[in-house]
Amino acid sequence: MLYNLLKSRVFRSLLSLFLFVSVFFFSAAAQSAEVPPAEQIFPSVTKGFIAISDLKLFAEQWEKTQFGKLAKDPLMADFMKDVQENMSKRVESRLGTKLDEIQQLPSGEIAAGMVALEGQVPGYVVTLDVSDKKKETADYLVRLSEKLTKSGTKKTTEKYKEHEIIVFTFPEDKPAADFGKESKKPPALLPAKRDNAYYILRDNVLIVSDQIYLAKMIYDRLAEPGKANSLGNSPDYQVTIQRCRKDSPAGSKPLVRWFVEPLNYGESIRVMMRGNLPEKRKNKPSVFSILKEQGFDAIRGIGGTVDLKTENTETIYRVFIYAQKPYKLAMKMFVFPDSANFALPKWLPPDIARCSVIFVDPIAIFDNFGTLFDQLIMQGEEGVWADILAGLKGDPDGPQIDLREEVIELLGTRVLGMSKYQTPITPQSENIVFAVELKNGKEAAMKKALEKLFANDSEMEKVEYKSFVLWHRVPPEDFLLPSSDVAGVPSIGSGSKPKKEEDLVEDDKPPAFPNGVITTAKNCLFVCTHFEYMKEILDHINNTGASISDNDEYKEIQAAFAAMGMTGKEHFIQVFSRSDEAIMPTYELMRQGKMPQSQTIFGKLMNAMFSAESDNDGTGIRKQMFDGSKLPPFEKVQQYFGSSGLFGMSEENGYFIKGFSFEKPSERNPAPK
Repeated sequence: MLYNLLKSRVFRSLLSLFLFVSVFFFSAAAQSAEVPPAEQIFPSVTKGFIAISDLKLFAEQWEKTQFGKLAKDPLMADFMKDVQENMSKRVESRLGTKLDEIQQLPSGEIAAGMVALEGQVPGYVVTLDVSDKKKETADYLVRLSEKLTKSGTKKTTEKYKEHEIIVFTFPEDKPAADFGKESKKPPALLPAKRDNAYYILRDNVLIVSDQIYLAKMIYDRLAEPGKANSLGNSPDYQVTIQRCRKDSPAGSKPLVRWFVEPLNYGESIRVMMRGNLPEKRKNKPSVFSILKEQGFDAIRGIGGTVDLKTENTETIYRVFIYAQKPYKLAMKMFVFPDSANFALPKWLPPDIARCSVIFVDPIAIFDNFGTLFDQLIMQGEEGVWADILAGLKGDPDGPQIDLREEVIELLGTRVLGMSKYQTPITPQSENIVFAVELKNGKEAAMKKALEKLFANDSEMEKVEYKSFVLWHRVPPEDFLLPSSDVAGVPSIGSGSKPKKEEDLVEDDKPPAFPNGVITTAKNCLFVCTHFEYMKEILDHINNTGASISDNDEYKEIQAAFAAMGMTGKEHFIQVFSRSDEAIMPTYELMRQGKMPQSQTIFGKLMNAMFSAESDNDGTGIRKQMFDGSKLPPFEKVQQYFGSSGLFGMSEENGYFIKGFSFEKPSERNPAPK
């Protein structure tokens, strides 16, 4: 769901503006006391919000971080220039201005939000504190008007109370380029529409929005900050942010604060993008409305704070997921038992990129998954999940297995996850392994259950490797998942009836893990994305030598957990990551120009934020936005990436998560010359 939200053109444009304006405004002064915090100006119907409270301090702290130093490394100069130019063009296409043209304007806080007022089209607002720079801002608006009108943008003005709103109406969007006669796919036509941008300067705040009613609303609210219906006075916002502030050092002020109502935000995005939805989807229930019906509206808000170069860390962030109980329907799957058992087994290899331990309730997941499956995957056809379970148990031609009793009830609550990357780097280089610990003495029963479940499955191959039995997925070469009518969510298909080429659409995808494998060992159920890597793990399964727990960076993260009071304290998740190993595959794919094809978790997130708007050749693959050939070899910048950790705790009204990162020890304590 988050991945689909990030793909939104509007969201990415706003995010581009916010991130790059803030990052490059390094000469800004501290926030004026005359301008109230942005959450006191934004209304309570703000569905997504992010703010940097002090741009000067943010700039100073950013430059001290390894990422800030990386950006200034001469080896990165050509690439960073390309990044700045491309991101500036994105902002200009949405708001009519380039980053370098306004980088001197803000004096303090910059904030952005998406507002969904009932009866109005949702829209975005950016507010910039321009204290002591009102003349420069007025001059800038004159220059902007002259430039845009010369390029075909229409400028009008509208008097509003004591000030003037500048309205820029951009030229109509053009249909995407035809793929050519040789392509059997239809051209990706977009409806012609005009985008507007509204600028208004009131006192010390420049307001920019894509909806005129929002520009006026924020204008009015500046006269009465902190009204009862402000975001800052919203109970959901207060609970979320105050929980994060509670964990922060006394008297500190976070550099970055953010908040989102995830389902309402997603639904608002869908309303904004409705004109671009295929006709068959416009009258279908959205994934967000389905999730609400399934009880996920219990998640009232997700928000947090971010700080740089403080508390002996490079970065530190706190997140609270505010989820009110009691839960209902599918939301009842989200049970995370707290535990103090986070010691890693010796069989974990020493060279993995990241590892995690999380505690879940398999029975709660299984028992509450059915309604979500029926509504989301099967598009509202009730009873399908129950029929599947009944078929597995009673069909004479099926495995005749009681999935709950013979599989799920064997599972324990502790799940280990890890990843490593195979070389040479390709879009499929990420190896992911999950090991679900079984209840004591249940490995033999799980082996029997897997035999029963897969023995007659034509897509599963039984392979004996040493003393282990592996079930390897071998799908037909023509296996394709059918496309979905529900907001991009794929529906279930057997793969037995491949689609004709002319029926294919962009959403058709092969199986997520075509080389997946499942087996048992060490009283665990193993699920791995790659057959060959699973064999490597099994080769290491009786290891008595070095493991990841002997790694110096891992020990440092464990020491940090201890300093934060987590040793012996129960929580539900703990994560360790060697950032250089985790980022290297994405970095190398970008250098190769193959970033949009990445199947890594980090790569997909980066694609969502920074891929080009659309493909131009009918391949369905987005174009890489930045010229990766300008990047230096990874080994020349590897020293900028340290280690990171994360832990999370279940609480009465939600889940608290805290994460942090460190420099590499060699960068903190360089060897004497």
